[in-house]
Amino acid sequence: EGYAQVLGRAQAAGYAEADPSADVDGLDARAKLCILARIALHADLNPDRVATQSIAQVSAIDFQYARELGCTIRQISRAQLETGPDGDLVHARVAPMLVPLSSPLAWSHGTQNTVVTSGEFGGDVVFSGHGAGGKPTAVAVVSDLLTVAQRCSSVHLPVTPKRVTGEFFVPHYIRVIVDDKPGIVSAISGALAAVGANIDSLLQRPGHPKHRLPFVVTTEPCLTSTVARAVASIQQLDCMLEPPLTLQMLTVEDKAED
Repeated sequence: EGYAQVLGRAQAAGYAEADPSADVDGLDARAKLCILARIALHADLNPDRVATQSIAQVSAIDFQYARELGCTIRQISRAQLETGPDGDLVHARVAPMLVPLSSPLAWSHGTQNTVVTSGEFGGDVVFSGHGAGGKPTAVAVVSDLLTVAQRCSSVHLPVTPKRVTGEFFVPHYIRVIVDDKPGIVSAISGALAAVGANIDSLLQRPGHPKHRLPFVVTTEPCLTSTVARAVASIQQLDCMLEPPLTLQMLTVEDKAED
């Protein structure tokens, strides 16, 4: 089932708006990420400076390849605080990403939303709940009305404006669809090598026609901008039938002590 069919079912069920762009393009998730950043990081972020990527280019074949990599795909809103001598910097991005099946972010289904907070010493704390549909929306509205009726006071958090970047040093997933011919893998490898990115794996599922062949390259951890430069070159190859899809890959760190 393709993206358009799934979106249509979500709209019919009342989970997606008639104009779904705020959801599928990450704008709603970006606003929520900025709110969470104020609470968790005391960071005042300009939403317009937070990088976003639409889910519209993700297809069924990407979920198949993700499964082979031990992952699934989720729309992830991510913010990470980096402190340094030149001031604090927040790495922030809203995009579909490959998530390991062992991550709590992979466990959500249907309309469930999941929030994971991670600290250097406290580890991960997970919050989960339904984020769409008539009943969850009604509960949220009644909760707001009770807050007003009970004259609950606002909480003022100490926040300061922070510089923001969409850069993350992570593995990346690159899916291309090509008119197959000799030398394609070599050309892609060369484009990645030219910017200093190393290939971690190459996946090609059988059963697809050679004139429209999807396959995947994953990289070792590198900067988002580094992969973007390589993909800009890959996109110019005459065998490319559509722009490559690039997704970040989240990693699970086991911080447990022996």
